[in-house]
Amino acid sequence: MAIKSSISELTLFDLFQILYHNQKTGRLIVTDSIREKGAHILFKNGFVCFAHVYDKAPKSIEIVLKEWGIVDEISASEIENKWGRYSSPLDCLNGEGISSRNYLDSFISARVKEAVYCILKWETGDYHFIEEEIDEKRESFVMLKTVNLILEGARRIDEWSNIQSKVPSRHTVFNFCEGKEKQQLNLKPKEWEILSLIDGGRSVFEINEEVGEDLFSTSKLIYGLVVMGVIECVENNDRPDSDISKEDIIEKHLRQGRNFYNRLDLKKAMVEYEKVVQIDSYCFEALRMLGEIYYKMDMLSESLIFLEKAREQRPDNQKAMFIKGYLHAKLGEVEEAISEWQELKEKAESRKIIKLVEDRIAVARDWSRVMAEY
Repeated sequence: MAIKSSISELTLFDLFQILYHNQKTGRLIVTDSIREKGAHILFKNGFVCFAHVYDKAPKSIEIVLKEWGIVDEISASEIENKWGRYSSPLDCLNGEGISSRNYLDSFISARVKEAVYCILKWETGDYHFIEEEIDEKRESFVMLKTVNLILEGARRIDEWSNIQSKVPSRHTVFNFCEGKEKQQLNLKPKEWEILSLIDGGRSVFEINEEVGEDLFSTSKLIYGLVVMGVIECVENNDRPDSDISKEDIIEKHLRQGRNFYNRLDLKKAMVEYEKVVQIDSYCFEALRMLGEIYYKMDMLSESLIFLEKAREQRPDNQKAMFIKGYLHAKLGEVEEAISEWQELKEKAESRKIIKLVEDRIAVARDWSRVMAEY
């Protein structure tokens, strides 16, 4: 079963309930082009087993774990080929001495919950759920009851409207209000901890990383400090981007990605191209190659995201059209496959390519007629 819709037509709350009650297993990809954000949620028998939010382009499990501070470059490379030896990712991380099972279970559960609560707040965007088996040894980190996430997500949305009146975003920076003496305050330990990190430079997100809480809880405590008149928002606190040139770094990763791909080391090639996308989310070569690599690794939902982004950058690129047609066909979206190949046929100049595409269209139309009989 594949579900494609927009949040305005079928809310994520409704979709999560459908997936939970029908005990679905697969991948949910959500994109919000307005905010240039996306999300990836894995379901197993209706339960959420992993989720993360990303800027502009998705990330591999290894990169997410590194961003969360669970693994570093060395430990990530050490466990790269050891997932299959263990029954679950947490067993692997525990067995390889990364951290204790109890700590990992608590920490990752909190991160996944926070990602889900964030996603449920989105009011715009599109999503695509693909029903397919997931790699339990590599991707199934937790088993969170979806209905509980829905209820808590709804409660937080009600509170967020008040919190955001004082804490507009995770990038907001706060400083002490003039004339307010800290020793006169009667605060709880967690409030004191947050207050000790207020310096006119740290953002809400950075403070949250320091205290190790979820973003909602930290924002709620900061909101309380603002209301008490202890801290105030720093005006015009947007930080300038780095002036360091990125071209050499991008070219280095592209070159390494090509070398790994030519040696058929798809995983290492994928990592190099993902590094490029993290630096330049509009790099066509990296987007197209990631689409092709994920397709060859049978990770179809990720492949579709990258190929769609590649097509946005270069609508006339014939290789991207050709692969995207195969991807739609493999997902059972025959009409979309025919549409891609038909567009390629109209734009191609090589007679060889035109003939190849005509053959694919004919097969797809025959298959579409066969499916229509049942």
